[in-house]
Amino acid sequence: MIELPRSLADRLIAHARDAAPHEACGVAGVRDGRVEQLISASNASTRPQVHFTFAEDGYLAIIKLEREGLDPAIYHSHPASPAYPSSTDRAEMSATWPDCLQLMISLRHGLDRPELHAYRIAEDGSVREEILTLID
Repeated sequence: MIELPRSLADRLIAHARDAAPHEACGVAGVRDGRVEQLISASNASTRPQVHFTFAEDGYLAIIKLEREGLDPAIYHSHPASPAYPSSTDRAEMSATWPDCLQLMISLRHGLDRPELHAYRIAEDGSVREEILTLID
């Protein structure tokens, strides 16, 4: 189970809304199953409407979180598709960040009806949903 404070969930959703119609991306710092920190990153993809890749700031954020003793997680949005790992997400994450927590935000039902889910993508590309609980 992953605990996500509502204030951080609100920040994730706001980042996704602000970035739309492009995918938002960033990293989260997790300790003992609880998200403690969010750091937004620049999407350096040449196809930002349907793909994300970190610019240098995303990789520096991962290093920062690890130095602080936090487990890095990755977040990104899907402006027009479900909050579920796409085939591209599965291929890229299984090769680069297997088993890393993935937080995904979807705006497919509109800016006022976001979806938020958590997953882990294994090295073989399989997806396991994590229970995501919003806490105060």
